[in-house]
Amino acid sequence: MKDFIAFLREKNPLLRIVSVFDDEFKAYGRVLTGFDTSRLSACLGETEIPPEGNCYVASDPKLEALDVVQAMGAELFGEMPVQAGYCNGRGYTLNAEEYHKCSEINLCTGDGAVLLLARFEDMENYTLDVKKLVGFYLPAGVPVEIYPRVLHFAPCRVSEEGFRCLVILEKGTNQPLEKSYADASGEGRLLWMKNKWLLCHPDSPQCAKGAYVGIRGENIRLHI
Repeated sequence: MKDFIAFLREKNPLLRIVSVFDDEFKAYGRVLTGFDTSRLSACLGETEIPPEGNCYVASDPKLEALDVVQAMGAELFGEMPVQAGYCNGRGYTLNAEEYHKCSEINLCTGDGAVLLLARFEDMENYTLDVKKLVGFYLPAGVPVEIYPRVLHFAPCRVSEEGFRCLVILEKGTNQPLEKSYADASGEGRLLWMKNKWLLCHPDSPQCAKGAYVGIRGENIRLHI
């Protein structure tokens, strides 16, 4: 894994890239232990990767029926109802960052992926400089908990085959809002979907859809 991270660093000299096993990850999340994720990885491996871009499915009944998902919901979300789905694709551009006010569980298959993360405290007046972002390499089969309010978005692929990434969240997250908050002040300006606060880069597709522009600097692309 060290050699692969060294390869990614060589290809992306302006982006700090480390492993989720590095101590630096402790400020953003933690690697989960004690869960048998073999069936979960196999089930996730059966989901499709789109030929271009990314796709997001908030709730997949096959994933949600797995005992390990039920166990994660009970232990990690305090028995709150959860939804288990996936984000699959071939994306490699930052475009946006989001955060939730609950944890998010991720697990990848294949060659893994890179998660571009920042802390809530890294924002200034709800604006994030891309220099604050850190790329964390998430190897296949490793479940991680991303802490509440940690900024993240769709993973970046590390191979031409793309990525498959499990997404477990509190039930109802990413559902449409009851009303628009575009004219809100403060944090409300970022509210894009239920339990989803979003800030985007001015060159992103999300900007064209009217999302709050709050990312300053180059729209990062992960080179492989």
